[in-house]
Amino acid sequence: MLIEVGAEQLSVGMYVHSLDLAWYEHPFWSRRFLIRDQSDLEALLNAGPKVIVIDDSKGVGFSAASDDEKSVKPVGAEASLTQDTTFASGPLEISPPQVTGRKLNTPQMPSAFFIPEPEIRRTPLLGDARVTEMRRATKMLERSKTEVINLFEDARLGKAITTDKISNLVSQISKSVNKDPSIILNVARLKSKDEYTYLHSVSVCALMINLGRRLGLEEAVVKDLGLAGMLHDLGKMSIPDLILNKAGKLDDDEWKVVRNHPEKGHAILLQADCGTPTALDVCLHHHEKMDGSGYPFRISGENISLAARMAAICDVYDAITSQRSYNKPLSGAMALAKMMSWNGHFDQKLLRAFVESLGIFPIGSIVHLTNETLAVVIGEDPEDYSMPLVRIFYDLPSRSAVENRDIQIIRDSGTIQFHATYYDPDPAIEALAKEALHQGEFA
Repeated sequence: MLIEVGAEQLSVGMYVHSLDLAWYEHPFWSRRFLIRDQSDLEALLNAGPKVIVIDDSKGVGFSAASDDEKSVKPVGAEASLTQDTTFASGPLEISPPQVTGRKLNTPQMPSAFFIPEPEIRRTPLLGDARVTEMRRATKMLERSKTEVINLFEDARLGKAITTDKISNLVSQISKSVNKDPSIILNVARLKSKDEYTYLHSVSVCALMINLGRRLGLEEAVVKDLGLAGMLHDLGKMSIPDLILNKAGKLDDDEWKVVRNHPEKGHAILLQADCGTPTALDVCLHHHEKMDGSGYPFRISGENISLAARMAAICDVYDAITSQRSYNKPLSGAMALAKMMSWNGHFDQKLLRAFVESLGIFPIGSIVHLTNETLAVVIGEDPEDYSMPLVRIFYDLPSRSAVENRDIQIIRDSGTIQFHATYYDPDPAIEALAKEALHQGEFA
């Protein structure tokens, strides 16, 4: 809920939604921000705001026993989860899925979970350790492809299927993701269009595991999500190769066949009695959208389970960053920028967590660098998506625009690194970033 408070009522942990000050009159270049510590609070009070609106759905509110509560003034309706939502320090409530005509066991997800504020990004492996893990991940992906091909072929031929070997692969992928998610995901992005159907399942498995850990879910739940990711497209084995690998646009009849694959996969898993409740749910619902325009049942919002909302993000991301029969792959930075621009498709809060879990910076993102400048992301290293190219446009100490300068972020110590990413900048800063983005050879 948005609440209007006086300056004397502010405290550490509150999320400031708006101030009665122009952006240049206070020390925070973002128009909405979390008061992280006492120094933030003192800096804000020194700026002299008279009227502050806080959002208690994103930060500390007022205790029910507080005398100050009598003098606070609610503003508007309770805040909803929109594209402007930042990572909250409060819980995101998860409603159980409601699926008309389909009786499914609810996946064992928590009734609420916390998405922590992104502070320090996980340091990727370096040097010999990175080379060793790259080799291990490459061999593992080859084994994974073989096992997934065998599983899918058995499903195609109507043979009895088992997920024992697949479960073992999920455990191996989970260990690799835990060491450094950028490695296995970088390797998996190199799949050819002929390998896409099979290695897509491996990629979605790794992405689901990585996102589940970012959300702070229990490890047993994380591995369950990984298995669901591995099995989510099993129904594509019912699609003829001429349709599945068609280079051009599908006609209406072909599209109807494709849209049946969630139900086909769900039926295969039910018949084989080898899918967990989460895997069944994800298989059936990973093409549903938040606005109800997805398929097969056009369910919407939190009527879609947490697992299926996660899978929708992971599935699309890998699809549009992979070489397929009918399109060229997008870079990770461009793919995330596009996904964040699609209204109604994804759970926006989960999408933000997904971005943080990957360590990728979408093109157009505004980042705070360790040399106390602001920069806009304009690309990425084609061999390592977690190392972006940025264009510096603003100096924080002098609070002024600077001549644009492009730099490639690298892992070497002593070089410029990232301090934080911001999704809700002041309009004036956002305008400067957009101007910088569209200048130069990378525009």
